[in-house]
Amino acid sequence: MFFIGIITNQKNELYVRKELKDQNIIFINDKNITNMRNIKFDAIVIDSKLNNKQDLRKILANTKYLILNADIEFDLKLIENLSLTIITYGFNSKSTFTVSSITENNIIICLQRIIFTANGEKIEPEEYLLKYVENIEKYAIIFTAIIEKIYN
Repeated sequence: MFFIGIITNQKNELYVRKELKDQNIIFINDKNITNMRNIKFDAIVIDSKLNNKQDLRKILANTKYLILNADIEFDLKLIENLSLTIITYGFNSKSTFTVSSITENNIIICLQRIIFTANGEKIEPEEYLLKYVENIEKYAIIFTAIIEKIYN
């Protein structure tokens, strides 16, 4: 059994649980991170800042994928000398998944380079159309779609 740890705003949790059908998702925050140190996560999503960097580093040390919002401030020392597959997303043009377009109803993201699924299958660069969901942060819609690409 694998676990996906997600660090995001609390208001995104219900949407993420529903979209990912609650499959081994654990939400991590400053209050519960100390209890998460001994869980082996297959992936960690960092969509918002976390203050406890020491425990976060311990969690990341045993993680396969780091899915990182490239538009937030992140201390790169946390991932120094770690063997991680890092997938970035956001409006940053160097992100693995960049936002190509946003309209009232849709978000188009573009995979910039080849990535591999959890099963080792290759995903080639291409664009993906995501449905915009009102009152849900765009970043949550994006990282949820990335998790679905990697694990489905």
